[in-house]
Amino acid sequence: MDLSVVFATYKSEDILEKSLKAYCNINTNYQWELIIIDNADSAETRELIANYNDKLPIHFIEKSKPGKNNALNLALPLVKGDLIFFTDNDVIFAEDTIDIVIEAAKSNSDYDIFTGKILPNIDLPTWIDQSSHRIKSAFVINDPGEKNKQCYLEDVWGPNMIVRSKLFHGDIQFNPNVGPQGKDYVMGSETELLKRFERSGHKALYLAGNKVYHQIRDEQLTLNWLGSRAFRSGKGAAFNNNDSAVKLFGVPRYLLKKLVLDYCRNVQTSIYGDKRLKCLTSMEYNFTKGKVFQARRQLENS
Repeated sequence: MDLSVVFATYKSEDILEKSLKAYCNINTNYQWELIIIDNADSAETRELIANYNDKLPIHFIEKSKPGKNNALNLALPLVKGDLIFFTDNDVIFAEDTIDIVIEAAKSNSDYDIFTGKILPNIDLPTWIDQSSHRIKSAFVINDPGEKNKQCYLEDVWGPNMIVRSKLFHGDIQFNPNVGPQGKDYVMGSETELLKRFERSGHKALYLAGNKVYHQIRDEQLTLNWLGSRAFRSGKGAAFNNNDSAVKLFGVPRYLLKKLVLDYCRNVQTSIYGDKRLKCLTSMEYNFTKGKVFQARRQLENS
């Protein structure tokens, strides 16, 4: 088989159905399968998937341990494709996504990891600065341009991450301590895995024609949601980077200084700034706060 699309789902049947409808529009002569892992053991999800069993090459795994990475690890031994396209339940594929990825992998044997564009499925409000890395990270949107090129593995993001299945040999799998699992979790599960692949010498190729669309929901278009997202992203950044700077109470001293400065800017803009500026300063403060929180947690657990 040429390719396996793999993702975990946790309720949210409305967004899942939009994604499934898009898979039905895929036009390809290649052999592929769709592995969906239900991370909530939901009757509603089972019913929805059953409606698509005769329309899509679905392999449905109904039960898994809580946590996205536990779900993905459950799927790994079942994969039949030479390529694994990891994505999310709220991602919409283009009709030619699978063809573009498979053909690129066949003609670029020096690369074992591939990625592409992740675009929003709606026009975002003008107060959201799409040039900000914090915004891109929060909504998981990424558009590196119109040319294929080698990219850093840190630029390969979860909704559009293709890996040759041969890389998952031995005990290689996702770290179950990272990624979505309840409300208090560390972001960056793909980053942690890709760093291990990078240390083994594997390279990534960005494919400009490979496009997927990330569903943006109304509840995500709020300052509170973006702030909480930035906080979890900060936790992930601290988890995935071993900072060797001089520490105070387990936290790099420069980071404590930055936390104070970011807090002051956040207070100032909350009073005097417009919504666009409030969003940026709030996200930067919450990102730093997340890094400090994770550094303290890791000290407590050491």
